[in-house]
Amino acid sequence: MKSTLKMLILVSMLVAITGYAQNGIGERNGVVEEAIPIALIEMNGTIEKVNEGPCTYTVGNAVNGIHLMVLTENQEMVNVHLGPTWAISVWVDGMEHGTHVDLVVFRTEKLPIGHYIAKELEWDGQRAQFRDGYLKPFWAGRYGKEAW
Repeated sequence: MKSTLKMLILVSMLVAITGYAQNGIGERNGVVEEAIPIALIEMNGTIEKVNEGPCTYTVGNAVNGIHLMVLTENQEMVNVHLGPTWAISVWVDGMEHGTHVDLVVFRTEKLPIGHYIAKELEWDGQRAQFRDGYLKPFWAGRYGKEAW
């Protein structure tokens, strides 16, 4: 009886955790779970600033996130959302003002103009892939659960 109760509690916890994984902005489901095709955009420019702090547009469990303010070759200032600080901070170590960066990004209708979400990033001979081909972030874990 006790093992059945423990198993029931464990399964309930796993189901609850999965529900929080990769939500979209103000949405119950994130882009991974939607059938809406998302266009990938390639852009490049120079990093003007690396911002770390609360993100207005997250609905995940992460309180703080990292963003790059990038001046594109078209002289447009864009805000690129990378991901939660705890998962991304090791990647941005050493990035600074003036660093050239090549990006693969996407956006959703809910994001303000000039805001993008990073899929891939290249700078100074380094490459980081934050999301897979389905746009699922690497920190979401194997089964869509956030790692914590």
